Amino acid sequence: MIVFLTLCYIAVLALLIKLKVITLNLWWKLSPLVWMTLLFIFLFFPMQWGAPGGNVNIYQFVVEIVPNVSGEVIEVDAKPLQLLKQGDVLFRIDPKPFQDNIDKLQASLKLSRANLARAKQLYARKLGPEIDVDRFTSEVDQLTAELSRAEFDLDQTIVRTPGDGYVIGLSLRPGQRVVNMPLRGWMSFVNLDQNKLVIGINQNTARHVRIGQSAEVTFKILPGKIFNATVAQMAPITPQGQIAPSGNIPLAPTSQDVPQPYAVVLDIDEGVFEQAGLTGLEISRVPGGAFGTGAIYTNSSKAMHIIRKVMLRMDAWLNYIIPY
Repeated sequence: MIVFLTLCYIAVLALLIKLKVITLNLWWKLSPLVWMTLLFIFLFFPMQWGAPGGNVNIYQFVVEIVPNVSGEVIEVDAKPLQLLKQGDVLFRIDPKPFQDNIDKLQASLKLSRANLARAKQLYARKLGPEIDVDRFTSEVDQLTAELSRAEFDLDQTIVRTPGDGYVIGLSLRPGQRVVNMPLRGWMSFVNLDQNKLVIGINQNTARHVRIGQSAEVTFKILPGKIFNATVAQMAPITPQGQIAPSGNIPLAPTSQDVPQPYAVVLDIDEGVFEQAGLTGLEISRVPGGAFGTGAIYTNSSKAMHIIRKVMLRMDAWLNYIIPY
């Protein structure tokens, strides 16, 4: 923007010299440098805290699908990049071992209930000890609990979606054996119900950002368009401020460390991408990883907001030709 305004000044200066309104002398030769200095002091320095800007990105939560039971996959119902509703089937595990376990428990429970009934009759007639009643009662309760767990395991052989979304990177095939291990996901599910639009604000200007302030963003995926947003949250920590549990002594800050920007969460209408004509993607109204730039309009130096608005719209149009 500084270069653009300086070029405009030089163009006007050249026109005035051509029309002989002014005479080119040492002052007018140095005036572009003076002009740039004035722009820095009176426009762009105040704009940094009046309308701080930064890169924006849309993050979506990806759920690693791990079944609650282990077994052989007999069917994969999900298709990659196909919109699914909550509760739709992702894949099925062979239910036969689990059904066999239920049949065995039901048979054992039937016998235990019969034994409990006989023990109660004998005890009522003073022909049997009370301890038999207690033993068979405990046995029935235990088998009932095991049967309930077995029925739950059988139900978990059908793995379903945890929400609305789609599967990406699908490589699971029938015949593969899956196990219930938290460290090993068998399918990646992108949850469309949960996403975050985040802008990175430099630390020296973050102190002016407040919840509820207005913002604007533009995305590479939608060049030439500006979207309104609102500040919803601000993360009061960066990765540099985290101490992970470890036996190592944390490093002290050094002059080589670069202060990382703070993440500010923005609220934006979830339907803006659909309204802008991206329904052809058929994967999301708010695509994850949509990158761009944005700005927050604080309560300081409000007169500088117009400069940031112009710069943001220049970025929006440059997105047609600049891919990064």
